Amino acid sequence: MDRKTFVAQCAALAAAGIVGKSGYAKSISPKRSENLSLPGKEEELFDISLSQWSYHRAIFGKSRDNYAWFVKTLESDPDRVLQGSLDPRDIVRKASSLGVHLVDLVNILWFGHGNDAPWLAEFKKRAAGEGVRFGVLMCDQLPNIGASDRRVRQRSIAEHIQWMDTAAELECRYLRVNAYGDGSYLELCRNAAESLHALGDAAKSRGLEVLVENHGHPSSNGAWLAMCLEMAGHSKVGAFTDFDNFFMGGWGHVPQRRYDTLQGMLDLAPFTRAVSAKSYDFDAAGNETTVDFEICLRTALDGGFRGLASAEYEGEHLTEDEGTRLTVELLRRLRAKLFLDYRTKN
Repeated sequence: MDRKTFVAQCAALAAAGIVGKSGYAKSISPKRSENLSLPGKEEELFDISLSQWSYHRAIFGKSRDNYAWFVKTLESDPDRVLQGSLDPRDIVRKASSLGVHLVDLVNILWFGHGNDAPWLAEFKKRAAGEGVRFGVLMCDQLPNIGASDRRVRQRSIAEHIQWMDTAAELECRYLRVNAYGDGSYLELCRNAAESLHALGDAAKSRGLEVLVENHGHPSSNGAWLAMCLEMAGHSKVGAFTDFDNFFMGGWGHVPQRRYDTLQGMLDLAPFTRAVSAKSYDFDAAGNETTVDFEICLRTALDGGFRGLASAEYEGEHLTEDEGTRLTVELLRRLRAKLFLDYRTKN
């Protein structure tokens, strides 16, 4: 496409209202918010859950210091990487101590127990004893759903369905997947969308939904992930939108090439069923210093989000207990504030 054609097409998009006056692109997907009524109490605006990843250091210990060894051992002898002081199943006690009654799980924190019936039964027993339920099961270290090789995609679907059965056994609501693969942006988008549709069918029969996180590579480009989800075209497939995972390219670029966070939230809001409220550090007033939680939550809510807000502390300056507590408290304060704001406007 030459520059003259590109400029003409951009002008047509602006005239059609696809690009707003603010300069931020509008979502071209149908808005879910139009059919949503205002909840009667603030707790119904969104649920607050605790991400198991908030305690990955307490569970893994120092096993990730040698990351090559970690990845290899995770595949061959997964319990050897559990070198920390916290049993992965005791995340339910951490949640209960914070007054949180939903936990979001990460498969690699107990990678060897997906089909371990006694281990899972004990996990469910501990959760029931603490009055805790499970929300999202996040799946990592599985074959790529967007691989260019169809055989790899088929194997990916099969392995994700195995974890889907684990999620159903634990009575989770959602299975989170990664839209990883190879090829051009368009090729990857098509291949991932095809796999997502198949996973959506499998999830429907199990009473689950499949969520894709903006989690590196093209998926951290909000526009790309929105197109992928729209191409998947399945009612049981949506987004698990991370407040901070918006950047261009893969992991570890220095300097990091950011994708605008507000634009990313706008891109994904119509598809968002759950959000990862990722935190790093806090000021004296208890506000997150890196991510604007209020803008992220408000944007998601305006787009129709009414699901889970998963508290995920990722910082290094506080203990996992303290950082997690501050994240949960911030979500509670903002939920109360936003509920009053919406009640006043309506």
